Amino acid sequence: MTVFPDQAALDYDERIVRLVPGYALALDLMGCILATRASAPSRILAPGCGTGSEIAVLARQLPHARFTALDPSAGMLDAARSKLAATGSAERTAFVHGMLDDLPEEPHDAATVSLVLHFLPDDGSKATFLEGVGRHLSLGAPLLLFDATVSEGADEGLALWLARQGHSAEAVQAVLTRMKTQWRRATRERVDELLAEAGFTAGRPFFQAFGFLGVHAERRSAG
Repeated sequence: MTVFPDQAALDYDERIVRLVPGYALALDLMGCILATRASAPSRILAPGCGTGSEIAVLARQLPHARFTALDPSAGMLDAARSKLAATGSAERTAFVHGMLDDLPEEPHDAATVSLVLHFLPDDGSKATFLEGVGRHLSLGAPLLLFDATVSEGADEGLALWLARQGHSAEAVQAVLTRMKTQWRRATRERVDELLAEAGFTAGRPFFQAFGFLGVHAERRSAG
């Protein structure tokens, strides 16, 4: 996982909704998927939890679930603590500062991974991360993965959407340049390959907008 500087947490929530189309909807759909399973997950892992937005959404839809909020950034984790305390779900959340290897070997019933994978190079790092998530899941447990992917023509639509969020032309170009040169976006096909390598079923899409993709997979074996 990428370690964000602590100060990045200060305005993250304000920035992310104007940088990622459908961000709030994608998180809400994650909650719907988990809430409508025949046996609702009781313990959910959120590696790279950031400021805790996805846990806040899931906690509303899964009132009896418990969460593990994992992040290598102390600033992000502090923001998550504050947000979840304000929403009344902090007492149901274990906060862990570190990486997947820092978690105890206790299985979870589900995992959500939001906007993490594109920061990792595809040199084995993506696969290793997903394998690590899988090691902390029970067999059959769902993984809800939401991330930026390479999709033909998507950047042009994204540029227009960003402009309509109030970003200047210079800011839009800076975002697109960063995505193309610093992010490590995979194709949809590569995402499925990585999931398979890590011991998950193929991802079933639940969200897609301008290259941002949400898929639902399940752990079928050890990676």
